[in-house]
Amino acid sequence: MIIRKILNNNVVVTENAAGREVVAMGRGLAFKRRVGDRIDDSAVEKIYTISRADMMDRFKELVASLSIDYLQTANNIIEHAEDDLNCRLNDSIYISLTDHIHMAVHRIRHGILIKNMMLLDIKRFYEKEFVIGQYAVKIMNKNFDVILPEDEAGFIALHIIDAQLDFRQPMANRILNLMEEIGNVVRMVCRIEFDRESMNYYRFVTHLKFFAKRVFMHQESADEIDEEMGLMIRKKYSQAYACADKIAALIENKYEYQVSSDEKFYLTIHIAKFISKK
Repeated sequence: MIIRKILNNNVVVTENAAGREVVAMGRGLAFKRRVGDRIDDSAVEKIYTISRADMMDRFKELVASLSIDYLQTANNIIEHAEDDLNCRLNDSIYISLTDHIHMAVHRIRHGILIKNMMLLDIKRFYEKEFVIGQYAVKIMNKNFDVILPEDEAGFIALHIIDAQLDFRQPMANRILNLMEEIGNVVRMVCRIEFDRESMNYYRFVTHLKFFAKRVFMHQESADEIDEEMGLMIRKKYSQAYACADKIAALIENKYEYQVSSDEKFYLTIHIAKFISKK
């Protein structure tokens, strides 16, 4: 491989056998080397082949300023997640997770703690991803000599969840359209506008991604909500439940998917949070 650009002592831009731009990482890979020098393949620990040009540019910008330890830690976690989930994660995870690990370590070393308000939901709805998050925290604690809180496992899980949704797939546009339709129903029925920077909105969107995917794959929710609990929520949040009912009607009529009482329950909870903020 020929060095096309040096990002730091450990990371260079080069080309693979097909002439495609890639980023190569290895401890001391570019030490005392210049652009145009050849590097030994045995010194390369990881090659990043990122399909989108804009994403590759963001990745190069990120890794140029980071220690190799953050890259190696992110790689460890991503490989573990792909093995555990038996799927390939979206390329964006190399950017989002590496950056997150760096910021998380920086925060904890400066005594800055951020509470994960979604932790209980993540534990309940995304058990596998949360377990991966716990694994990630152990690796980060060991590699950077820190003690991260359980909240961090939840944040890592969110990155893994998002990376499983490949919006280049044919289903992607349908998912995005349905999410927009649901959002419009909530806005019109509840007469609210979303704060797109809020945690409630982020939580709602995360839920809708997986809900919409289940709709198009005709998969029902595996959860079973206690009937008494469901009645209590329906009574306490009547406006939110009425909105969830309209969403269910839209989906049943347009997409021929029977929305379960469990799905309505979770939609009601999310919508109720927007109403209470209003």
